[in-house]
Amino acid sequence: MIHNRFRRQILLFALASACGSCATSESASSRPDPVEKTSEESAAKSAPTEPMVLVADPAPAPRFVLDAGPALQSAQAAVDAALTHAGGRVIGWWQPLEDPLDYRAILNTNRSFSGSLSLGTTRDGTLREAAELPFEGKHHSIIERHRARQTRYGTQQMIDLIKYGAARVDERFPGSVLRVGNIGRKGGGRIPWSGSHHAGRDADIAFYCISTKDGQPVLAPDLLHFDNEGRAIGRTDLRFDVVRNWELAKALITHEEIGVQWLFISEGLKHMLLDHARQQGEEDALIERASQVLHQPTDALPHNDHFHLRIPCSRRDRIEGCLDGGPRWSWVDWHDEALLARSVELMRAFDDPRPTQRMEALNFLEKIRSPYTPEVALVRGVRDPDAQVRQRALELASAIPSWSATALVAAQQFIVATDTTDAERRVAYAILRRSGDVLAMEFALARLESSEVLLGEKVLAARTLGHIMRPELVPILIEHLAHQPASVREELARVLHRITNHSQPVNWTSTSAQAIAEGIALWQRWWDTNGHQPRETWLLNSYTGYGVVLPEDSRLVVVDHLIALLRKGPEHVVYNTNRMLQNITRRWAPLEETNGENLHRYWSGWWDKNRGRMLSRATNDND
Repeated sequence: MIHNRFRRQILLFALASACGSCATSESASSRPDPVEKTSEESAAKSAPTEPMVLVADPAPAPRFVLDAGPALQSAQAAVDAALTHAGGRVIGWWQPLEDPLDYRAILNTNRSFSGSLSLGTTRDGTLREAAELPFEGKHHSIIERHRARQTRYGTQQMIDLIKYGAARVDERFPGSVLRVGNIGRKGGGRIPWSGSHHAGRDADIAFYCISTKDGQPVLAPDLLHFDNEGRAIGRTDLRFDVVRNWELAKALITHEEIGVQWLFISEGLKHMLLDHARQQGEEDALIERASQVLHQPTDALPHNDHFHLRIPCSRRDRIEGCLDGGPRWSWVDWHDEALLARSVELMRAFDDPRPTQRMEALNFLEKIRSPYTPEVALVRGVRDPDAQVRQRALELASAIPSWSATALVAAQQFIVATDTTDAERRVAYAILRRSGDVLAMEFALARLESSEVLLGEKVLAARTLGHIMRPELVPILIEHLAHQPASVREELARVLHRITNHSQPVNWTSTSAQAIAEGIALWQRWWDTNGHQPRETWLLNSYTGYGVVLPEDSRLVVVDHLIALLRKGPEHVVYNTNRMLQNITRRWAPLEETNGENLHRYWSGWWDKNRGRMLSRATNDND
């Protein structure tokens, strides 16, 4: 199993280069404008949009503090160098990437499958040809009140893993019987007892119990609730069996072939299991893995009455449309190479003369949420002779995030092509902006520098820098402020504010040369004073001005203050606060959203549910 993102990027770029001569083009005048609503997403709510003004920019190009260089040439050179360094090994990578089906078979809607097939997410999925867990087995039994529900169906991997875990515990502690609750319906879909369990990859497993009288194992009568000390709530005769429950967790998360994404459990019971593992001298690597997989969910009940087992998609299911959520543990095979093989094969559909096949290839890539969709869409799809295929390709490239050099270089090539429409160019720039990649930065700076780029595009190039928080950009942006038109200056100033978390009282749309010069002088003095400091210092100093001090040991204690800033801070403070909250809590939030009220609602709702648990965990970790 090979997990090498750089290798896959080089391979895809090599493929893209080989297919480049096949790409078709068409005059811009014959193309309808694509739907643009996905290009700007939520940023359009707060960022002012300006119509493209197709006039040449008379402003002279500024002298760069750092030489950005022609972005396309530098990106191409970097990939060429990587390919040269890799040498003949590139060819050797083809063999494990072969897909057993060609694109025509993949797109055949009447294709048959053998065995279970899990499709979609655990919250919005289906299950075909489900595997069945018997009511009674050698080492397990389904809880009596769950039997009439007919929720004992799952993927074959799920059923196999449950049986394996039960057998492992019985091997160590003979006579142990694992009690099982809901798994899923025979055809998948919603069950009223849970928000997940839709696709056969979730299972509720009762905790093993012991008697408080003599410490002997007792068959769990149901999904019993336990407090943080392991006492059964409402059942003084029973306790949480930390020994057998650890043995089960250990067996599940160390299975050689079937990965485990989550074993949801309350924080208190999790600590009991990990403390026991340490006392038993378990290896540090196993304890670290268990500490990540054992998890109290942030948006559900604490799970103090059962293990909630979730497994990722199997290889076959993943390339047919099974969808995993986060996180992506390093020890689990997420089938990236299988997805790459399938994406490469579907790229061949763009040589098919039928537009319907090319459209279906894009639809299938969306269905499986292939991370390589932007490469296929930008290398081949946006060059398709059919207008609807081109529009669909651009929509997908915009909707599915990509941090691949292949996709970013292809987007840049699409931008500079003479037959790209203004509307298409706007979407392509949005793709670069959301990547936050150095390739996007170099390209945007090169376009800003060029005297041949029109004003409307320069606004888009400046906006592309919006998520690139690199301090070395500051002197470059300051210098550009002296030469760029008003609409571009406004965008560049917004980026400056975000990088530094600092603003100057300047109206950058002013036509007064003196006002602009004074504003630039203010920024230059700020840079001369603060440029030697790390960006973190800029952020901390700015928050101190708002009465928020971020201690180095535990920043969770200031989350409430940061959330409050979302409502009253200026745009750059709202933006950086959103990023800071993500870093502190490890919780994802949309960077494109800059509306403070929306972000306040998002963060306060989540934090209200999780404040106590997260602060308690931080305290325990520090002890």
